[in-house]
Amino acid sequence: ANATTYIALTTTLAAAAGAVTALITAWTLFGKPDVTMALNGVLGGLVAITANCDRVSQVESLIIGVVGGFLVVMGILLLEKLKIDDPVGAWPVHGLCGVWGGLATGIFGDLPDGIDSVGSFITVQLISTVAICAWAFITMSIIFGALKVIGMLRVSPEVEQSGLDLEEHGLRAYPLGADQ
Repeated sequence: ANATTYIALTTTLAAAAGAVTALITAWTLFGKPDVTMALNGVLGGLVAITANCDRVSQVESLIIGVVGGFLVVMGILLLEKLKIDDPVGAWPVHGLCGVWGGLATGIFGDLPDGIDSVGSFITVQLISTVAICAWAFITMSIIFGALKVIGMLRVSPEVEQSGLDLEEHGLRAYPLGADQ
């Protein structure tokens, strides 16, 4: 029960820190609070703490959440600048914060058996994170490449303009006139 309580505490602290950081960062940059950024900050904090919630102190969990919340906002801005379509911020939340969480495990986490230095632990986490990213990139390139070849990667420009919700579900996700 004590381990479960501790994990719940560090997880909650990271989520809260991610939310507050994303909210303040977005507010500073855009001049107004943005609830969706705060919610993505919660998710970013949760993703970042997942790999290490049982291995870090409460203060370290706050730091991990703060960095996660900041990465979410910066990642969303980067995607917008690069004109990459990610309407819910999935890549900043899961990609950036997942990488950060893996690295944060090496930086802050208690050393596991068989590893005798923080430098060695960071190296293990870095190699593991790079391997996971490479595997995901290669696997998804194959899958999305195959979908593109068979014409299933994108919808037609007409369907994209009218909205996929209308095409797939027969309903609009947003009220009429919201896109004007």
